[in-house]
Amino acid sequence: MDVESQQQAFEKFERGAVRVPDSDNSEAKRVHPEITGAVKEKLETVIETFLSGSYSRKVQVVRLNDVDAIVVLADPEVRYSGSAKAALEDIRAAAEGCDIVLDTDLGVRAVKLVLRDHEFTVDLVAALEPENGEDGLLLARHLPDEGHDDWQLLNPEGQRKAASAKNGECNGIYVPGVRTVKFWNQGLDKPLRSYHAESILWHALDSPVEYPKLVVKFFDEAYERLAPGATTPDPGAPNADPVDKRLEDWERAAARSRVEDARRIAHEASEKEDLEESLERWADLFGPSFPTSGTSANNLGAALGAGMTGIQGPGVRPGKGREAIKPRSWRKG
Repeated sequence: MDVESQQQAFEKFERGAVRVPDSDNSEAKRVHPEITGAVKEKLETVIETFLSGSYSRKVQVVRLNDVDAIVVLADPEVRYSGSAKAALEDIRAAAEGCDIVLDTDLGVRAVKLVLRDHEFTVDLVAALEPENGEDGLLLARHLPDEGHDDWQLLNPEGQRKAASAKNGECNGIYVPGVRTVKFWNQGLDKPLRSYHAESILWHALDSPVEYPKLVVKFFDEAYERLAPGATTPDPGAPNADPVDKRLEDWERAAARSRVEDARRIAHEASEKEDLEESLERWADLFGPSFPTSGTSANNLGAALGAGMTGIQGPGVRPGKGREAIKPRSWRKG
């Protein structure tokens, strides 16, 4: 695969190995309006629905895992305000009548819909409008094991707007940059939660950069944000809880160790003057799907099709193909 610079190699990598296929996105665009339309028709308390999460921000990676849709409910009988589960159950009952829904699962914030003939799910997130006019929405929090059946003020629309604004500020590099760093993260069994990784890059960038510098800036920022006592504010709600509030100390330490190894490789790769050596070092970080002088387009396509693009960087089992990525979306809290 002929490349003349590190930047060009990253561009080929992001387009060819990192992005969700257009066919998956086309199917999602066809399916989600059918489901939300059926829910609005059957559940009179629905005020509006809108897309949210990584799908709406266009930052899912490799394959489409889920489509998050916020379902904003009215509460005229004051049933929902005292029980998030009641709202989730009403949404589930409405969705079960949709012909393409095979099964449903009640989660923390959403009802996960397993679909007929589709590998991705649609997650319907229950929401109420705050009574005091605060920014954001009250999202369901159904955690019976922890004694929670209530609502949390969060700002999913603020997250989407923050991502869009950052992408514009950085001349369109932010969104594909998020996909690129998430590809690394998912190849290591996700040492960072997906939105945490996305938020770190949001804080790391303040102007247009090329991919090699973007990746270096991400790992530098991540190393600092994962230090003991450090936090990562939510780009969409900077006055709310940080996105890493629930990160345990051992998780933070383990993630920082992974980031430290990756940071060293990224600096080495970006600083090498010999292009072939730099591409080989980037491949150490991102795996064999990253284009190098020894990568042919035919071999790369065969590897992707056979699921043989398992990353062989630090902390990953060599030779293992990339597994289906298990999402942590709204239903995981």
